[in-house]
Amino acid sequence: MKKIVKHIAVAGLAILCFQCKENATPELETKSTPQVEKVRSTSAVSIEEVKALDNEAKRQLGENIGIQSYIYSIPVVREMLFRNKFSAMVDKAIKANRPMFSKNANDGVNLNELVHLRLLTNHHLQTGVTPNVDTQYSPAFIDVSEGPVVFTVPKVERYYSVQITDAYLENVHYFGGTNKEDYEGNYLLVKPDWTGKKPANISKVIKMTTDIGFLVLRILNTTEKGDTKKVVALQDQFKMQSLDAFLGKKKDNYPVLAKEKMPKGIEFYNSMLKYVRAYPDLKNDTHFWFLMKQLGIDKDEKVDFNELDSSIKEGLLAALPKAKEILSWKARTRGYKSSSNWNIDHVGGSYNGDIMARAEGAVQGFVVHDADQCQYFHTYYDKAGDPLLGSNKYVINFSKDQLHQAKAFWSIVAYDAEYNLVPREDYHYAVSDRSEGLKYNDDGSLTVYLQSEEPEGLKNNWVPIPKEGIFKLNFRNYIPKETLLNPETVEKYLPPVEKNDKDLKL
Repeated sequence: MKKIVKHIAVAGLAILCFQCKENATPELETKSTPQVEKVRSTSAVSIEEVKALDNEAKRQLGENIGIQSYIYSIPVVREMLFRNKFSAMVDKAIKANRPMFSKNANDGVNLNELVHLRLLTNHHLQTGVTPNVDTQYSPAFIDVSEGPVVFTVPKVERYYSVQITDAYLENVHYFGGTNKEDYEGNYLLVKPDWTGKKPANISKVIKMTTDIGFLVLRILNTTEKGDTKKVVALQDQFKMQSLDAFLGKKKDNYPVLAKEKMPKGIEFYNSMLKYVRAYPDLKNDTHFWFLMKQLGIDKDEKVDFNELDSSIKEGLLAALPKAKEILSWKARTRGYKSSSNWNIDHVGGSYNGDIMARAEGAVQGFVVHDADQCQYFHTYYDKAGDPLLGSNKYVINFSKDQLHQAKAFWSIVAYDAEYNLVPREDYHYAVSDRSEGLKYNDDGSLTVYLQSEEPEGLKNNWVPIPKEGIFKLNFRNYIPKETLLNPETVEKYLPPVEKNDKDLKL
């Protein structure tokens, strides 16, 4: 492998640089070391100076490939590392004597096991995935490599959705959502190359596109008194078990989720390679291995990135913060920007080969609904195009005609820079169509207040924001009406976020 890198990445790039020197465009030249600049300015060069140029070429190669491979692989890395994060959240709640999760997780979170959140999300759960505060979540980490898994859906009379993704967090299948179809039944989740026969009492066979994936059940909590108990009872009617257990052949004994080592520095690339090999993305696999080939890495070769050329490693390490910054920027500019500075995304989590959107979705929200399931309008900017900052006060003014464009429900929530909820001991995080005591204006319009301190007499119209720093605002519309799905009309329903410096008293 080192020999390939030396002859292709070093000699080849060095010769190319010398040949292209005379025709180089000044604007495209990158900052380089004094030794490299000296080589470029004279025809009389030493061996050391040529080596310096070679090393700079290798460093740039490593940085280029590192950024691209990070963006490609971060969804599957996130999928695996979130197993640790979720298990730690459950363990923390148990140790703090907070009965937040179903008791089946008391001995650890297992593969192919639904773990139910017994209440709405709150700030104690530092998930970093912009959770909603409208539905109770029930996640499960799917693994069908050892055999099919049966997922049972009961009769449901309220909004719910079951979202299933592959290893790269791209949507594979939905149940529920629109409530226009009765999904009650048993569904068989199988691996991509499964060739078995559909058993009796199975409603449908669903082929996963990778051996592992993620499933999340969401059930609407109306916030009416006693509704949490109703949701809990409904959660327990959803089941997940092996096909053998479903057929009564044996009891399940799925393992507790293995702890994945947090990859730091160059170890990110070793983890990346391990996961991509184990769970190949068949739609985009060729592109990834083409990138690896530029480093002299073969698809079937055992590799330790620590053993790569030092200059290439330097470039790979430099790529990590740059790739993260690219995705941070992409999160702020997802989809396209409306005239009122909301981001509009009519694609959602069925990425169809868009690797950049897939990476941004994985980093910002982990899993992303398809557009017809939920329109996630979000923004980091006010009407003037300035960043939303916790030190300011803002308002959003909805006219009467702009309100209620979701068939299921809508909500507005703010998140800090780490995509977590703003801490509130009273668990007040949002304004929604279910907020009790919303105060409408005389003409039927609605003013929503965004600030760090509660506005006097207007708590029900208030979305708490951080006390300082940039924040993100999410405006969710579950089962959006055509008005929001149509690019010709959607902007009419997105009023801007405006600064508000007035004293607020009712």
